[in-house]
Amino acid sequence: MPTVRTALSVLTLLLLPVPAGAQDDTPMPVKTTTQTCGAYTLKLEENGFGDPDDRVSIVRGGATLATVQDTMVHVDFCRDVTGDGVPEVLLAGFSGGAHCCFTHTLYSLTTPPRKLLTAFSAHTDTLDVRQLDGKGPMELVGADWRFAYAYGLSFAESAPLPVVYSYLPVTGGAPRYVENTRAFPGLVRSYVQSMTSGEAFGGGYLAEYAARVITAPTTAEPYLRSLPDRVRAWLTNYGPDIRHSLGDFGLWDWPTRAGVNPDAPRTGLGGAFSAPGTREFLALVGGTDARPAADTPLEGGQASTGTLKLYRAQGAAIVAGPPLQTVPMRSDAGGYVDAAWWPAFAVRRASGRDDVIVRDARSGSVRYTTHRVGTAALTALTDDPLAVAATLLGDLSNVARQVASSYARPTPPRTAAQRAEVQRRIDAALIRARPWAALTDARLDLPRLGGFSVGAVDMTADTADRAQVTATAEVGYADAKTDSEYIFGPRYTVTIDLARGSGGWAVTTWTLTPLTGELDPS
Repeated sequence: MPTVRTALSVLTLLLLPVPAGAQDDTPMPVKTTTQTCGAYTLKLEENGFGDPDDRVSIVRGGATLATVQDTMVHVDFCRDVTGDGVPEVLLAGFSGGAHCCFTHTLYSLTTPPRKLLTAFSAHTDTLDVRQLDGKGPMELVGADWRFAYAYGLSFAESAPLPVVYSYLPVTGGAPRYVENTRAFPGLVRSYVQSMTSGEAFGGGYLAEYAARVITAPTTAEPYLRSLPDRVRAWLTNYGPDIRHSLGDFGLWDWPTRAGVNPDAPRTGLGGAFSAPGTREFLALVGGTDARPAADTPLEGGQASTGTLKLYRAQGAAIVAGPPLQTVPMRSDAGGYVDAAWWPAFAVRRASGRDDVIVRDARSGSVRYTTHRVGTAALTALTDDPLAVAATLLGDLSNVARQVASSYARPTPPRTAAQRAEVQRRIDAALIRARPWAALTDARLDLPRLGGFSVGAVDMTADTADRAQVTATAEVGYADAKTDSEYIFGPRYTVTIDLARGSGGWAVTTWTLTPLTGELDPS
């Protein structure tokens, strides 16, 4: 039975009186306790929410062999979960936020201890030990909170999906726990159903829809049709974004299973890239050349070389193809990736294969380029309807980026030369975008377009001479009150119709249709 206990745990913490030391900055006394797990001592050094961070260490013979530190720490369990007769210890760290965040680290207490898993668990305070396949090592079940606060939900209305970690072989190394949720579709459905068996709520509807998209896609639309009008309208509004968000579900650790450092930052898309009917993971993964990046806004930022590879199942193993692209990338201590070039959207074609749209901002301007992915090559598409439509979306996104940048307030302020460069970039972006404006009846004010954020891209028609591409986009305009580069607006469906003529593929017309269907909290 899955449990989501974080909200209650955190509420209990928030109701505790504030220690006197926290009020006057006097360091709180450190409470040290120990317990035994296997052949090791677990040493906890705790002082509540004060500084320094709490620590839990694995100690033997006076030597500290591993340490986890956070605002608060805890030993979740000491037991053998791999079945080799050696106990494992699950260490939890809590950052002290209102709802977040928990991180779990699992060590096998071999000689020396071996780290088997680091899991960012967000709002969930433990990993449940379960036997899901009836044999061998136990599985660890946590929660995937990708939809917390999503699509207008409050946290109280949010619901997680499950995440399952299995003890599996890793190319070039010893077995470890890796994400393996897609191997347990029954668990995905039962987990969600256990949360939604009582009073209906927004996050429950979303979780049930997502579970169907993951485990039984043909049942997702019939499920939508069965829902109350307001819920159906809400999930229809955000359906493309939800399906796009689920593209990497259960695939995140495929690079790890193929031999990549488990702590390497990554971003990627799931899809059938090399052939119809396959499940593959196209991932940009940070390299071993990570170094501090002082000029990045990311806390604890690291710079490295990102390598794009296609990861595929081969029997029970995951294998990596050759490098398809290398680009500079940055990441923070939590693995968040900030790259100027990254795979943004996987789009299903009539052939059954997915092509990838890449967002490329390496020059300072935004472009969307379209590529066909093979097992050994990334091929740019040009005279192709998806590529033409992606160019339109990229040119509008670029206008928004350049206009929005003019409202940024850097410290120190921009020089006259820098302001002139900002205006030059705006002018160049407008020149690229104006031909597209002539092909729509939408009321566009390009010089004030400060937000054009694409959420998902689909191909609704893909024939030899006609095509249609749809996208969701948030469109915002700067006005007299705009005082930052963050410019938001309402959601639209962008519908792009294309035809193939003697000169190749071209847009015939495109429209912006307001999206409706928000979940009224009342």
